[in-house]
Amino acid sequence: MKASLPKHPSVGFIAVCLTYCLVVSFFLWGLSTPDLDRIWTLHHLLRTGELDRLSPEDKEILSSAIVRHESLARVLLDGAEIGIESAHLDGWIATPCVTLLRTSQSGHFKSISMDVQTPQDLIPFSIVVKGDGWKEKLEVKKHGRFEIELPKPPDAPEIIEVILKGSDFEADPSVLGIKMTFEEKR
Repeated sequence: MKASLPKHPSVGFIAVCLTYCLVVSFFLWGLSTPDLDRIWTLHHLLRTGELDRLSPEDKEILSSAIVRHESLARVLLDGAEIGIESAHLDGWIATPCVTLLRTSQSGHFKSISMDVQTPQDLIPFSIVVKGDGWKEKLEVKKHGRFEIELPKPPDAPEIIEVILKGSDFEADPSVLGIKMTFEEKR
């Protein structure tokens, strides 16, 4: 008795399987959310206050997109070189975690200025400001104007987070009582 060799799948069978794999991959790709669409959604959610802080995944999507598309940060900031991406009313922040964007052309801005008018029962608290590779902390013990120096702008746009740490802050500009502006070098 002669031993039979194992049969290999035919070329037609392999082609059919490969076609099915490509069709499934195409539909999975089509169902995914493109990065720029996700950024537009994040922009809307941050500006309306529905989202107060970016998740690490969303922060990575936004960060890589503003690096790839140089003008995207300026578009999100309505033409400015540095600004508040989170919910605010003329600089009065509406959330205890604030997302800022800064372009590489923002070198003439020296600091973030904060006019603190927070209700006295929520003082003292601290403000942590962090960007790519830097972090500053400010202790607020009274009402007044405080500044946090900005390091030299990076070569690409960056995301800066400002986080209020202390009492139970509500996402309400009248409770937070902090107006944020950006000071230019003289």
